[in-house]
Amino acid sequence: MHRIDGPGHVGNQFTSGDPSIGQQATMVTADWLNDMQGNMARAIEQAGIALAKGNFDQLYAAIVAIAAGAAGDGSGAVPTTRQLIGAGLVQVIGDLAVDRTINVKKASPASVAAMIADDEAITPFALQGGAGGSLMAGIGYKTIFGLIIQWGTYSVGANASVNVTFPTTFPTMCVHADCAGGRLDYGAQDNNPVVSSKSAGAATIFNATDGVGVTGTWFAIGF
Repeated sequence: MHRIDGPGHVGNQFTSGDPSIGQQATMVTADWLNDMQGNMARAIEQAGIALAKGNFDQLYAAIVAIAAGAAGDGSGAVPTTRQLIGAGLVQVIGDLAVDRTINVKKASPASVAAMIADDEAITPFALQGGAGGSLMAGIGYKTIFGLIIQWGTYSVGANASVNVTFPTTFPTMCVHADCAGGRLDYGAQDNNPVVSSKSAGAATIFNATDGVGVTGTWFAIGF
């Protein structure tokens, strides 16, 4: 294929000429016409269409056929019978006969918390929910992938006990609970407060000091 280069062309463009300046009209050469004819005929024949004199739809039909082949009717690059099949995190199945949506399965907060699935993508939303709730306050808790850490304050009288209720109940068990606080007392009998018992929802703190109550903080961990 080439642009017109016969006598009278201007920059390989056709011109009707201008006698006032001596510009002749462009001569349509046999080389250029044969080039045009050959290229159009080849496109039609490559589409499997036999040339037919007087048929003005053949080039259009060839373009449609070639485009359909490229899109995948079996004569082009991507047959419509080719399958899209999911693997790993990608979920999609079906051929290319219609539009397909490729999905990446999202993990739910419950799935993140369970920590079992190996074929789901974790989003920030699922991570926050899966990691668990929290109450970030003076008396609060934080859940980290099923492990729950809780804390708070207490006040207990002399030689007495106090029950502290956890901000959230451990679903399974409280593994450990402890407390800090008390006062400086060298009396052998005046031990600082200790956690005397615990359950999934509360702990009991006992204060052995005489004559005065104490305050402090407590800490618990479980799942």
